[in-house]
Amino acid sequence: MGLLSKLDTSATLVQDMAGRLDVDLEGSLFRDVETGAYQFRNMILSCTACSDQDGCRKLLDENDKLDAAPEYCRNGHLLKRG
Repeated sequence: MGLLSKLDTSATLVQDMAGRLDVDLEGSLFRDVETGAYQFRNMILSCTACSDQDGCRKLLDENDKLDAAPEYCRNGHLLKRG
């Protein structure tokens, strides 16, 4: 998988995980556009380094809602409701 494809996959996984957790990324990250863009970029890069993106995609495909991010999620600490 090429770098751009991996980044695209990671961006989708981050957005889909946030959706399953009912976390409003736009509302929480983009109060300040510059800081939000920086945080979102970091979330994507963190996801890109994950060793189980296939497992994550499967989890997301099999669940409409999740109570928490999986233990292995590198962004789990940022994707908490509250």
